[in-house]
Amino acid sequence: MSLDAEEQDDELLALASIYEDSFTSAQEQDVEDDTHSPKKGGEIAVHLELPPDFVVLEKHSRDTGAVQEERYILEHLPPLFIHFTFPELYPSKQPPSFTLSCKWLNRTQLTRLCQEMDRLWEENKGEVIMFTWSQFLKDETLNLLGFTDTLNIEDIKPVRKHSLASTASSPNCDLSVSAEGVSVGDEFSDKSLVNSDSNALNGATGLTLSRQNSQNYDSRTIQDIAPKANLLKILRDYDDEMRKKVFATKSYECKVCFMDKSGADCLEFWPCRHVYCKECMTSYFEVQISEGNIKFLRCPEDKCDSEANPKQVQELVPDTLYQRYEDMLLNSTLSSLGDIQSCPRIHCQYPVTIEDRQGHCPSCKFVFCGLCRFGWHGIEPCRIRKGELRDIMEVYLNGSLDIKQGMEDRYGKKYLTTLKDEYLSLSYLEANSKSCPKCGAKIEKIDGCNKMTCQYCSIYFCWLCMSLLDKSRPYEHYNNRMSPCFNQLFMGVEVDDDLWDDSDEEAAIFD
Repeated sequence: MSLDAEEQDDELLALASIYEDSFTSAQEQDVEDDTHSPKKGGEIAVHLELPPDFVVLEKHSRDTGAVQEERYILEHLPPLFIHFTFPELYPSKQPPSFTLSCKWLNRTQLTRLCQEMDRLWEENKGEVIMFTWSQFLKDETLNLLGFTDTLNIEDIKPVRKHSLASTASSPNCDLSVSAEGVSVGDEFSDKSLVNSDSNALNGATGLTLSRQNSQNYDSRTIQDIAPKANLLKILRDYDDEMRKKVFATKSYECKVCFMDKSGADCLEFWPCRHVYCKECMTSYFEVQISEGNIKFLRCPEDKCDSEANPKQVQELVPDTLYQRYEDMLLNSTLSSLGDIQSCPRIHCQYPVTIEDRQGHCPSCKFVFCGLCRFGWHGIEPCRIRKGELRDIMEVYLNGSLDIKQGMEDRYGKKYLTTLKDEYLSLSYLEANSKSCPKCGAKIEKIDGCNKMTCQYCSIYFCWLCMSLLDKSRPYEHYNNRMSPCFNQLFMGVEVDDDLWDDSDEEAAIFD
């Protein structure tokens, strides 16, 4: 085996070790002479490391003449692919033959990269070059092409098919690749890309090549995308897919159960990026959907508005529950239209058109009021649901005269006055009373010590911590040094100091 062949084998082994899944080894048969052994080669997928907050930008011209911008932060871009074969005299005399392809770089930009790769070969002639080329593409592509923090879609789109030369713009081109048919190119206007000698000797074949004009592309370049493809969507879809793959390989602490789980067993909300395990989120989604709270399939983090998307919900809940979720989602959307609401009957939920406040369900035949959603009540005022009392009363009490008049026209002034008294009573009780820890009766403490007796169920309890007290020794709760209410029998009680002497103060603690 020749020295070149040994170095080729060693380089392929090194590439497989370094790039692992990003490298594919291959052999290509020499079509000119079937007696020759296959050429060694392969393909390297070069994944670029993007800087933080790297933006892809697309501009749209509107009918008014204004320009609207869409900006998205990407973490991953589709790789550049180097497909290469080793000639017999590589690396001693000849460079590898290669093609360079990419979805998000046009042929002008790829030609620039090819020229730099040729320059690197000239600097390192006689040495293996594939790792040097790969690292150059990984580390220098964005800076070389001016995409330091933003990728403008207009700068990389293939514009239209143009006259392409079948000859290469580089002395080290792969002549088996023709410029026609490999890609749809845009206009080549960067004269700096063709400022080298127009007649160069190809090291592999000895063939003299020529560049025809400044509109030629390097025949080794391929923009691997259809001319009318939605490039922005392609980039976003790829970024989403790669984020999922990276997410699945890491470990996260669930913010509900505080257990460490692999990313494959977790769900990530967007855009907040809070992470929870799928087991916790499955229970959470099932409860919310069962109770009809589809608007609350949000990130459980306090004050976070990120919502689960339908794909995430479908992945976690049973099919029957997901169908219920879809139906409620549709009904919620229809209700937002104003003149279409879902039937109030839970077992029906059919979309109903509202006419003159009245809805007539074509499925279950239920006739209802489009305002209060109770059964149709004709000219009688609407009833207020119990859960809506507080919100409606706050609007009524604090609203302007026009708002109050509108509500009185809808619900009736007498009805609102009655509800107002009830609301004020409930508000007072909430502010000045507590519920008995056994029977739930509202109890207001007017005077006396913190040992309370419920007049309804006759149990003893502590007003401070609401704990039930032993009926035979109720004051032990205040004498026990381990109790949270130790020596606090009269805590918060206003007393006249003149009415107490030292003996009274000691008597406050009972044996």
